[in-house]
Amino acid sequence: MYVRDVLHVGAGVWPLGWKAWHGPWSPVMVAATGFGLLLAVPLLARRITAARAFERAVSGEDEAWAAACTAVAFFGHSAFPAAAALFALALGDGLGGLVGRLWGKHRYRVPWAKTKSVEGSLVVALLAAHGTAMAGLLFGAPLSVGRVLGAGVAAAVAEAAAPRATDNVLVPLAVWLVTGGLESGWGP
Repeated sequence: MYVRDVLHVGAGVWPLGWKAWHGPWSPVMVAATGFGLLLAVPLLARRITAARAFERAVSGEDEAWAAACTAVAFFGHSAFPAAAALFALALGDGLGGLVGRLWGKHRYRVPWAKTKSVEGSLVVALLAAHGTAMAGLLFGAPLSVGRVLGAGVAAAVAEAAAPRATDNVLVPLAVWLVTGGLESGWGP
């Protein structure tokens, strides 16, 4: 499980290098290549022991969110909502799960979701809010305290209520919506 946490955090840091990119295709291809490698792991696992261990560590989870958020950021009208969504997922979900597994003592469960800890959910909320604030600073998006806290709460609620293996889609979607994803031209 710790490999997934590291994967979440590592995959979610692309907005930090935003100014180094000189067009959309390079970062989109990096994200797509990473996603392609994740798709190749089951095939490689049949022949390579290290790939088999990696597959067990991350199997059953949808990791396409990084490629999707990257594409939305570079081809949408505003990169901020996608960056906020990815930071919230990388920091909130990535580290919230780790804290919940290691130190979580107070458990709860939404009927259709996995068991969570209050401690892990608080970390999801706090770090998703922090990630949203970081994205706001990085991209010059004016943010109210209410919107930052709303993004944190939305991430924690989405993560807690997500049916198995859907948190990687629902957490960034919730933050993207709260931070104005629909207002940036990617909605109906």
